[in-house]
Amino acid sequence: MLQITDLYKCYGHKKALNGISLEVDQGETVVIMGPSGCGKSTLIRCINRLTEPDSGMISLGNKRITELSLTELLEVRRKIGFVFQHFNLIKRLSALDNVAMALRLHGIPVLEAEQRSKIALGKVGLGNKLNDKPEELSGGEQQRVGIARALALEPEIMLWDEPTASLDPILVGEVIEVMEELVREGKTTMVIVTHELFFARRAADRIVFMDKGVIVESGVPEEVFERPVSEIGQKYRRLLRH
Repeated sequence: MLQITDLYKCYGHKKALNGISLEVDQGETVVIMGPSGCGKSTLIRCINRLTEPDSGMISLGNKRITELSLTELLEVRRKIGFVFQHFNLIKRLSALDNVAMALRLHGIPVLEAEQRSKIALGKVGLGNKLNDKPEELSGGEQQRVGIARALALEPEIMLWDEPTASLDPILVGEVIEVMEELVREGKTTMVIVTHELFFARRAADRIVFMDKGVIVESGVPEEVFERPVSEIGQKYRRLLRH
């Protein structure tokens, strides 16, 4: 499904990614964890080239993303949903129009875009807030609009870049609940960057620990949280036991 091989990205003298290789299977939910600055957000943003890697290869299905022209890349991005840390909603547009605009930008006809947007907003529990503007929504609801915007594309893979990082702790639960429901459906491959330990333990098929631009451990949640071999894994185990 997704294959990343020997990926490098530097910012000045700092190696954000230092030879990352990772494979994700169809329908798999992979959670990437690690300390701030370890490179996990850079990695996920490289997958659809929101951040351009310096070298290495990324393939999605039979497409080599790292070799695509801009026009070809824009076409492939229709198959990739992306949920950002910050909601990035257009303030003057309703929830429905924020989601529909993303579809329109990909060439979806108006009526189809509106129908798909209504379905996506219903999936995240906002079917009764279609006409609300962002300022009328809570932070958790705004992030759910962001999730609906990604879902409406009916993507083959969804990328999540710390989707609860900008939320008040009280609002985190409602977004986690939506994420867990989508994982249970099991229809979409997911790569999720998060600090949410208990979500990762419940929802992930596989946990990947990163540190200083490299993958230091990978395995099923029970294994990496109960019998970690890396220093980062041992720190997470201590957190879970507190």
